Amino acid sequence: MSKLLVDEILYEIDWRTKEISIIRTVPYLHRLTLEQKNTLEKYSVLSFYALWEGFVTMAFNVYVREINKIGLSADTISINLLMHDVDCKFKLSNARANIDTKLSFVSEIYRYFSSPINVSSTIPTESNVNFKVINNILFRHNLRLMQEKPFKKLLNKLILIRNSIAHGETSIPIDDKLLFELSSTTISAIHEVGEIIIEGYNNNVFLK
Repeated sequence: MSKLLVDEILYEIDWRTKEISIIRTVPYLHRLTLEQKNTLEKYSVLSFYALWEGFVTMAFNVYVREINKIGLSADTISINLLMHDVDCKFKLSNARANIDTKLSFVSEIYRYFSSPINVSSTIPTESNVNFKVINNILFRHNLRLMQEKPFKKLLNKLILIRNSIAHGETSIPIDDKLLFELSSTTISAIHEVGEIIIEGYNNNVFLK
């Protein structure tokens, strides 16, 4: 067990949860006009998403950092993590059309597998961490996936409404009930991912 990993992730969960609670209650703490209250509630959704994506990036960076301290080799690290690292560093989806590019790739990959693996801290959030994206990130790091129920519907709804607001659309009214639902979704998702990472590290899922 890494006490530092646990402490850092729990700290991040704690302050983000507190900030979400503050954002959720601010519209009720002051004498606001209806227009002011509605505006605060609308842009609160953007804050919820920012706290969610920020947590995902931070938590996986902590996880990778602690793994890299161990100094794993290609024959001891999880194949998922190995694939993730190779993809981040060598862009596996990029076409290598000419012979020089292919020779260079083979030379680089040979040196890569001959050295200790230092897993990339790049997290493919795609600036749109919905259910599919977070499970892709979890899979790449060989961690347990989030359950479809209840997270798929809840997370996708948060991202849908966040994108709508970010793009200037006003077709979805933000009321007290919806704001409470979206804030609860954010808190639940943050806690779930934090638990998955701590559990995975403690179970050494980063090993082959």
